[in-house]
Amino acid sequence: MGKSLTFAIGDIHGCFEELRTLLDFCGMCAGSVEHEFGLVGDYVDRGSASDEVIAYLIKEPATGPRRFRCLLGNHDSMLSVAANPARTDADLMQGWANGGEATLDAYGVGDPCDLPADHLAWIRSLPFCLHENNRFFVHAGIRPGIPLNAQSEHDMLWIREPFLSSELWHGALVVHGHTPTATGAPDARANRVNLDTGACFGRPLTAAAFGPDELGPLFFVNSDGLRFKMSAASASK
Repeated sequence: MGKSLTFAIGDIHGCFEELRTLLDFCGMCAGSVEHEFGLVGDYVDRGSASDEVIAYLIKEPATGPRRFRCLLGNHDSMLSVAANPARTDADLMQGWANGGEATLDAYGVGDPCDLPADHLAWIRSLPFCLHENNRFFVHAGIRPGIPLNAQSEHDMLWIREPFLSSELWHGALVVHGHTPTATGAPDARANRVNLDTGACFGRPLTAAAFGPDELGPLFFVNSDGLRFKMSAASASK
């Protein structure tokens, strides 16, 4: 299987049980192989257990062989902005209009400012992207034609088009979430892999397993306990 594995996980959106189940399946698939996890953001909103998701991820190690490396998603960013005392009414309404009420219900509070300070501090510490092994992990995607080191924070959190329809090679395989796939299966292409399979809409939560040598995913696993490969996942320049 290789010397190590990185499991990249799509948008969680408060689906804590799906996350725990998926992590267990990833561990089973890895067996004795050293492995780590990379999460592409959107831990909160829409699902019923955003508080448990954040509490769990805060406790997981950021270093070591089973480290968790978590990126910022647009929903996490909206929550952070809404929890800032300097927010505007528009900031607050944007969060509520995009599933933020479920997050407040999960925490048992009526105002984002009342969320636990350590949870907010953790969200605010999250990076926007991770670039390694010729792969670029990011929440939403990138703007085609712009160097990866010059991408805007807004695009990395929010972009859909022209990224999703682009067939350009972006300088690395882009691994992302943000846009739920219509089928509940990942969307693996030659230049990108979309791991948002709509867990908060009753579909599985999905991870892609990457090895140190091949560029594209070796296989996928989801919270329904399925391990599978996709022919389109053989990404190359």
